[in-house]
Amino acid sequence: MTMPNLTEEILAKGESIRVEFLASSLDKAAVGRAVCAMLNTKGGVVLVGVDECGKVVKSVSEMDADELRTYLYKKITPRSLFTVTLDKVKDGQVITVEVPKGTEVPYVFEGAVFVREKDKTCPADAATLRTMVVRQTQEPERWERRIAVGLSVDDLDCELLEKIAHRAWDHRGRHFENAGNPEAVLADLALARSGQLTHAADVLFGRRVALRHPQTRLRAVCYETDRSDRFIDEQLYEGPAFVLLEAAMAFLRRHVAIAAEFAPGQLARESRPQYPFNSLREALVNALVHRNYADFSGGVSVSIYPTRIEIWNSGKLLPGLNQQKLCSPTHASILVNPDISYVFYLYGLMERVGRGTYKIVQECRQLGMRNPQWRNVDSGVRLTFHAVGSVSKTFTVSSRQQALLDELRVDESINMREYIRKFGDGVSERQARRDLSELVDVGILAQIGAGRATAYRRIKESI
Repeated sequence: MTMPNLTEEILAKGESIRVEFLASSLDKAAVGRAVCAMLNTKGGVVLVGVDECGKVVKSVSEMDADELRTYLYKKITPRSLFTVTLDKVKDGQVITVEVPKGTEVPYVFEGAVFVREKDKTCPADAATLRTMVVRQTQEPERWERRIAVGLSVDDLDCELLEKIAHRAWDHRGRHFENAGNPEAVLADLALARSGQLTHAADVLFGRRVALRHPQTRLRAVCYETDRSDRFIDEQLYEGPAFVLLEAAMAFLRRHVAIAAEFAPGQLARESRPQYPFNSLREALVNALVHRNYADFSGGVSVSIYPTRIEIWNSGKLLPGLNQQKLCSPTHASILVNPDISYVFYLYGLMERVGRGTYKIVQECRQLGMRNPQWRNVDSGVRLTFHAVGSVSKTFTVSSRQQALLDELRVDESINMREYIRKFGDGVSERQARRDLSELVDVGILAQIGAGRATAYRRIKESI
């Protein structure tokens, strides 16, 4: 099975309030206006090198993407995290600019403010500008932006800070005028304000951050049974967020079993883990950058059970996000801690805005796993990975679902209306959606597309 090409799926759906097509990378101003508008509205994707019908019309290169990235970072204020990448599609290459919903509106491009109205980029009128400004003044200051009283540069890991400054140039083309000057780099990253360091600086680089913010600790436990009554190993990690990430990954590698398999007709043994480590790392990055750091009783935890792994963080799924949307190829991206997220991006730990959860789902499906599950629970968000070959003991196929499975063959698709008409027997759309989502969760169906265009393709014969 190959990974679906998400960029091709976006091209096929056409322009919308969250998608814009632009023909030429040479018209950087048009791209700047579109990105500014996305930041000020709902976020989205700008595809460069295609006409209004989604057809590739101009060859673009990695150099074009690099030049556009540098241009956008210089021209749009305040600074925001968006990603510029070169993607291969069926008819050539396009530049994809993925933009989250901005947290510091209004964003300005060349002295003007732009917004999205349906599928068009337009200048913001006076009433819209006034609404933006009033809303921004009413927003509470983010915890990551607050001053960390008493914190000084001497309390930070300056070697790690300098390492990130150099990696930013090598991997992202982000240039710091004085990479060897900690104060200058921190100010350039918005981690220092008027000479005072922020909480984000402490979270990212604080040598003893847990003494000031105990909620930054990460707890990792490997349990002997699924009942959480006995454990094999328990660790409590503290330090900068990057240190926590590597410590948690080392803990997972230590305890995740590696299965040895012999493919039919082959003498060589193939080894694969019970879980995809790339997805586990992506999930931990999400937990560290999107969690609620203001919750002093919060934190991040990793729990390994015989048939599942749970990653919990003190936060919540933002309004409009749910299990179905997180599994879909396109969903709104909102950065809870933009400053922390930006440094993770510069370090090379965040590749694409808004695609992390979709990538996790697709990698799990490739390994034949059930869909990972995101839930708002216990004052936080819990992501559950089910081991390869594990099956929910509580899932029972209904007569409607069985009728569908008796008729739908592998690689055939069906949408919700067809399901209701053929097998629903008068059930509501809500129940039909639940039926199909359950089959997606156990790995028999794969959800394709989103909104009215959503379809469900059979990818597996049985559970």
